[in-house]
Amino acid sequence: MRAQFRGKYGGGIQNLYGILRWSLWLFHVHCKLRPKVIHAYDFDTIIPALIARSFIKCKVVYDIADWYAASRRVGWLGPLLARAERLACRKADLVIIAHEARLQQIGFVPQKLLVLYNVPQDRYEVVSQAGRHDYFVYVGVLQPDRGLKQIITSVSNLGVKLIIGGFGPEEIYCKTMASMQENIEFLGKIPYEQTLKLEASALAILALYDPAWPNNRLAAPNKLYEAMMLGRPLITTRETLVGQFVEQEKIGIAVTYGDIQELTEALKRLRDNPEEGEEMGRRARTLYETRYSFSKQCEKLIEAYRELCPTCF
Repeated sequence: MRAQFRGKYGGGIQNLYGILRWSLWLFHVHCKLRPKVIHAYDFDTIIPALIARSFIKCKVVYDIADWYAASRRVGWLGPLLARAERLACRKADLVIIAHEARLQQIGFVPQKLLVLYNVPQDRYEVVSQAGRHDYFVYVGVLQPDRGLKQIITSVSNLGVKLIIGGFGPEEIYCKTMASMQENIEFLGKIPYEQTLKLEASALAILALYDPAWPNNRLAAPNKLYEAMMLGRPLITTRETLVGQFVEQEKIGIAVTYGDIQELTEALKRLRDNPEEGEEMGRRARTLYETRYSFSKQCEKLIEAYRELCPTCF
């Protein structure tokens, strides 16, 4: 069952009317279908789920991908939304977070908590057949806090090839720079399978996050686990959770956000020492297989559902 409500990407409060219509539609669907469990994903969906529970006596799972007030442009509504989201965490029958560090945002340990890492399904054997190529890759949301201008400046200084895919506010800038420089290729929005194939063959995957944004400091992004699944090194940012993890496990390089020279040196290091990148990739793949695999996350989720709703199984 699908529905479409008009909204602007990154629009923040401008999307309030669309969110209200979306919430009313969700409440109607819950009451019509009367499920035993409602799995609400992010704050956009939790309020109608909790209200519907009062009418249909179901269980509610609150799955938090991003802390709403820290990841949306909500202005003066931020503190109010943070309080509302904490209340939702207290009311939900099960709270799911993407990393243990996200408890800092909640401020307490929910009565029933599941840490479910944001890992992709294992596609290693399918997408890693093309071998390695001499390029770096960024595929994702093209927004100002992802260091795209730093990345483009660094590859321009070094003369290495960069492939960019995705969409967002920085799309015109990326497209313009690609039209001016032969070593930059801009693909726009591409299918996920193509993304994985590009990343699997790259020297390294780029994923910078501006630590000035609170949500970026605690992000445990899918891009980290994609790199691990594909066995590729990740170049990311210090002063972030992902940067600490990459340095601790030696599966990539963390640089200071905004430091062009440091980023250029990281790119040069992996370009000139491909065997080091391969070793980082092997460590990353081992971590995925032993601790963070998709199958392990599925097992944890199924077990949590069994405890939450024994009659569902």
